[in-house]
Amino acid sequence: MTRWRKWLRRRLPASLKARMSVVVFLLVLGAVALLALATLAVAERGMRDVTGRQQYVSLSSAAVFIDEELDAKRKVLRVIADSLAASGAHDGASLQRFLAAQTVLGAEFYTAGVVAIDGRLLASVSPFQPQAGMNLKGRPYFEQTLASRRSVISAPLNGSISRMPIVVVTQPVFDAQGGMRYVLAASVNLRQPDFLGRLDALKPGKGGYLYIMTSEGVIVEHPDKSRIMQHIEALGPVSEPTRRAMQGFEGWMAGRTTHGVDALFAYHRIASTGWILASVYPMRDAFAPLHAIRSKILLAAVLLAALAGLAGWRAVLRLLLPLARLRHHVHEIRRQRLGIEALQIERRDEIGDLSRDFYSLVAEREIAEAQTRDSERRLKLLTDHVPVVIVYIDPEHRYQFINATFEKWFGRSHKESLMHSIREVLGEEAYQLREQYLRRAFAGEEVEYEFTVEGENGQAPRAFQTSYVPDVDERGAVAGVYGLIHEITKVKAVHTALQFAAATDTLTGIANRRRFDEQLAPGMQRTRMTRAPMALAYLDIDRFKAINDRLGHQAGDAVLQEFAARLARSVRASDLVARLAGDEFVIIFEGVKSAAEVRQIGAKILDAIRAPFALASGPLAVTASIGIAIYRAGELAPAQLLDLADQALYQAKGQGRDGVALIEAPG
Repeated sequence: MTRWRKWLRRRLPASLKARMSVVVFLLVLGAVALLALATLAVAERGMRDVTGRQQYVSLSSAAVFIDEELDAKRKVLRVIADSLAASGAHDGASLQRFLAAQTVLGAEFYTAGVVAIDGRLLASVSPFQPQAGMNLKGRPYFEQTLASRRSVISAPLNGSISRMPIVVVTQPVFDAQGGMRYVLAASVNLRQPDFLGRLDALKPGKGGYLYIMTSEGVIVEHPDKSRIMQHIEALGPVSEPTRRAMQGFEGWMAGRTTHGVDALFAYHRIASTGWILASVYPMRDAFAPLHAIRSKILLAAVLLAALAGLAGWRAVLRLLLPLARLRHHVHEIRRQRLGIEALQIERRDEIGDLSRDFYSLVAEREIAEAQTRDSERRLKLLTDHVPVVIVYIDPEHRYQFINATFEKWFGRSHKESLMHSIREVLGEEAYQLREQYLRRAFAGEEVEYEFTVEGENGQAPRAFQTSYVPDVDERGAVAGVYGLIHEITKVKAVHTALQFAAATDTLTGIANRRRFDEQLAPGMQRTRMTRAPMALAYLDIDRFKAINDRLGHQAGDAVLQEFAARLARSVRASDLVARLAGDEFVIIFEGVKSAAEVRQIGAKILDAIRAPFALASGPLAVTASIGIAIYRAGELAPAQLLDLADQALYQAKGQGRDGVALIEAPG
């Protein structure tokens, strides 16, 4: 303890007034900082409970969505089963023709087949050649379908031919007497990007993610497609929340991932399959707003403590007034204007001691003043060199303090701007921008806003963010406002670049499905308002799968890139060209005049595509089919307009490909 006191005595200023002020400063700083941190901790605990409940509610909605997705696939099979029962197909050839005619199977499933009740595969549609004499008898999902006479969704399994992770959906086919005649079996490729692809849109925050696993821990869906069909423990022991979920827990809880990241976990069972839908939300993302304001609160605590220290300094001066009188008396004694009795030597308190050590106290006072000047110099040096503008504004909106960064950024002398109003320093327009935020800050509210400054000599505009922190005195009144100005030009530029990347197809460089969805509805609304028709073209490359199979996916990618480039060159700059998926492209034409003009545009695009594609393997002749839906008015939904364009595309395909088909949307 003695050593600690000696160390503290060496570190504290020698002046009694300075020591007392430092103690007041440290006490207030500690109290305010502890209160602020405690408040943030309570807020974070409450926010964690609210966020956890919201995460579980969102997960429940996602589980309903997945059930609906799986039920939709069951309904597709049910409709096809009814059609098959009514078709009268009974041999392999007729069954094969029936399956080939069901185009919806290719859109909804990876493979599909008709199976006899003895397990023999009678007909199939698949990217692969089925095994000769393939028989499903003995497979759990097939036997369960026979026993229950109902549709069944299998557990995840590896396809016997494709070697891909799949889920099999079955549907019995009954004859007129109610006897089971066939079993429709269709598989879903778990590694296809569109399998429950919209699930990614429900992920919590930027760093969170959702995944699905069976109750035994086999992963069905995951952002990392390589983990599908792996056990959850394949990469190491699972987290405690996941272990409890596998034991039957549903709800949310806080925990730590296997990588040591603190996160909020939520789990919900999918009713139709018993699978577990899980979400992981890192706490650093969930509580980013609280963490962002923590430094600001601590800065405010330091500023408030500094003001309290200044007030303590004034109180100390008042308490030490007798020392000032003693000094005056000593001064008079040295000039022989008073007698020694003025010192009241008979006093045995601190005044008596100070009277005998007067000269020492004068020296100590000079040292303390030098330390104060040095501290002020260092503080000024620090504030003048930080890359942040720091100002203090009084209730008349005048600058009481400005650091040197202000002059570097805005070209106004910080010395000449002191004690002048914002209107005088920055001008009327800049003042009007800040006035509403200043009024809120002087009402006791912490305020943030952004503004831009035009660049000089042709330079790009610069973006800034201002934070106003009220300076509240002991009475609760706002004595002034601290302003902190940060330059965010680079941050804004990065944000803009990220937004562009999110709306761009990575392979072709044109707009992606997300941007198309964002543009279609507003375009239809403008058409309804202006009465100027619009057209939506749906395109794909004729026999693109054959190109991929014959030349390889690298050549296929090159074809897609050149195809997108030719589309972009063939339309107006105002038209939106987007890639939906695979070789499917769309174009939004606003302000078209007639169906003849639209057909002419389609013909122009086809001419541009017919020129041979220069590939590494040599020139390649490529054609495309175009379906165009013309929209003039009416309350048609964007998805309905896209369906009409898709129907037109099928018409173009049916007419022999390499052509254009038009459909007028009802209005």
